[in-house]
Amino acid sequence: MLRRKNWSDYTQFEKDMMKKVVIEADLDTPFTSEYAAAYLGKSTSTLQYMRCHQSNAIIYSKTGHHVLYRKRHLDQYIDDCKKSCTSS
Repeated sequence: MLRRKNWSDYTQFEKDMMKKVVIEADLDTPFTSEYAAAYLGKSTSTLQYMRCHQSNAIIYSKTGHHVLYRKRHLDQYIDDCKKSCTSS
């Protein structure tokens, strides 16, 4: 069985390539935590924490030990995080 690479072991080039794949994908394309993290600019451990501790976390699917995020849900999370300027 292949062991998954730690997030800190990915190079910036690898993260940028994963992000590009997500950007160019259809909305219903499923992605692993690594691709989702690269797209959002977060770590995989942050996504794991959000799944376990935040009720408003990104919608995901889980089959066995495999967690998948759809691009539409990643985009929805980004839209939900937009904040308007409150300064005058």
